[in-house]
Amino acid sequence: MRQTLLSVFLVTALSPPAAADELRSLSSGFDGPDALAGWSEHLPTGFTRKWREPRIEDGRLVLQPLSSGWYEDNQAGHLYHPVAGDFIATTRIEVTGTDAALPQTPFSLAGLFIRAPRGVSAATWAPGQENWLFFSIGTAAPAGEPHYEIKTTTNSLSTLKILPSPTGPVDLRIARHGELFTLLARQPGGDWQVKDQMIRPDLPETLNVGLTAYADYGSVAPIYPDFQRYNTQGAVEEKADLIAYVDSFALRRPTTGRIPVANLDAPDFLEAITARRADLLSD
Repeated sequence: MRQTLLSVFLVTALSPPAAADELRSLSSGFDGPDALAGWSEHLPTGFTRKWREPRIEDGRLVLQPLSSGWYEDNQAGHLYHPVAGDFIATTRIEVTGTDAALPQTPFSLAGLFIRAPRGVSAATWAPGQENWLFFSIGTAAPAGEPHYEIKTTTNSLSTLKILPSPTGPVDLRIARHGELFTLLARQPGGDWQVKDQMIRPDLPETLNVGLTAYADYGSVAPIYPDFQRYNTQGAVEEKADLIAYVDSFALRRPTTGRIPVANLDAPDFLEAITARRADLLSD
C-alpha cells in the first residue's frame, strides 16, 4: 500500500497539470497601447492612488510610485491578474531614480507582488487582514545601494529580508507549488539563482498575481501606525524618486506538481526534484 500511494504521489509530481498553458494568455510584452487592457489595478474605494497612473512607453510598462509602501496594513500600487492554483510568474524589470542611477530615498523598489484578494473600501477596512508576499529590486536601506527586498506578510505582520543585487535589468520569478513559494532572480543572459523559499499554507487557492512599485518610506513612516490615515490621505511628504521599467511579464503553469516531502527515501524522489528544478530554471 505504501508503495502504491507513493507511486501516485510521484506521478502527480512528475506529470504536467491538465490545463498547462491557459495562463500564458495573461503574459505581456507591453508592446502596444492596449497592453494593460486585461489587468486589474488595486485601488479600494476611498483610498488614494499610491502611484502615477501606469503607462506604456516605447514598448515598456512604466511604474512611477508616489511616496508609499507595502508594510503591515500600509498599501501601495499593484497591477494584477487573479490566478487560481499553481503558477510561475516572471518579469524583466529595471529600476532607476529620477535623478540618479538608483533612487536616493529608502525602500524604493519594484517587482513581483502576490496578494490574497480582499474586497474592502475605506468605510469597511479593518486592520490585521493583509496576506501577501513580494520580491522586488531597487534600493532598500541604506538608500542609493542596489538591493533585493523580499517581504512576507501574514495577518498584517510583515517580515523582510534585504539582499545585495546587481544594477540594470533583472529577471525576477516567483513560482507557486501549493503552499511552497520559490523566489529566483537572474541577470539577462545569466543563470537563475534561488534567492528564497517560503511556506505559506494560509494563502488561498486564488491569488492576485502581478506587479508593484513603491518608494520613499521615509515620508510614510512619520504617521505609522495610523494606517487608515495613510491609506486614505497618503504620505506626509512627497519625495518619491523611483521609475520602474517593465519589459515583460509572463505567467505559466508549472510542469511538475507537489512533491511528497515525507518520502525523502523514495526511489524516484530525486527524479521528481530534478524535474522541478529544470522547470523552475526554464523559460
